[in-house]
Amino acid sequence: MAGQLAVDASSSPETPAVGSPPVLVAKGVGVGYGGVRAVDDVSISISKGEVVGIIGPNGAGKSSLLGALGGQVKRTQGVITLGDRDISSLMPHDRARLGLVRTFQTTSEFARMTVYENLVTAAEGDRGASLRSVVLHPRQTAQRELELRARAWSIMERFEMTHTADLYGRELSGGQRRLVEIMRCLMRHPRVLLLDEPMVGVAPHLTGKLIDDLRGIAQEGLGILIVEHALEVVRKLCDRVVVMAFGKVIAAGEFEEVVRDPVVQAAYLS
Repeated sequence: MAGQLAVDASSSPETPAVGSPPVLVAKGVGVGYGGVRAVDDVSISISKGEVVGIIGPNGAGKSSLLGALGGQVKRTQGVITLGDRDISSLMPHDRARLGLVRTFQTTSEFARMTVYENLVTAAEGDRGASLRSVVLHPRQTAQRELELRARAWSIMERFEMTHTADLYGRELSGGQRRLVEIMRCLMRHPRVLLLDEPMVGVAPHLTGKLIDDLRGIAQEGLGILIVEHALEVVRKLCDRVVVMAFGKVIAAGEFEEVVRDPVVQAAYLS
């Protein structure tokens, strides 16, 4: 018999934080590869300022779900809304412009650009600079450049990465590349940040700081949905945890309660 926190994957999204309406809602989302249902009728929500973790064994459908939310993976069913807008059929770059931004398991920084250039380029892609705007609106363009520079330096200072500003992407360590990818996302003023195993390649002594940084960002109003295998990271970082197995949600709740659920222990922890 299912443990008390086991939930039906076809049920409505889990209840968001009290007093905070959900900013991202997925209802009945499905993803299929051939005859395999990688994500099977999953519903999930995240509120402003909330950190939600997704855990589960390999092949559970966690990254496929993140891809469906971000638009990189085609959904076979379901509806995804950001705020009051249905984004189910939007391309990834359009979702990003609306405030839904994602990182990947494999970092994607520009190896031949400096850290500073990586950040500024990410922000410029948010609106799409054009020669026409530069020629017809030089003052506005110059002002935006100043704002981008200030934001880039502010974010680098926050993550204690100013010393890497002039280093090229190819010169960075694995952990630094992870930080650059997260910083690039923040340059776009996201409403919701989707993180796919952000701690991979991060040195143990930097993990604690990254957890603190992400918590601080969330406290400023950013919703974060994170796929992570390191359960200690999930315990320290997440307000709620969603457990997936075989493409379905099998449990949801606070970390300490979820990991004691017999269904979760049988499917994942044992």
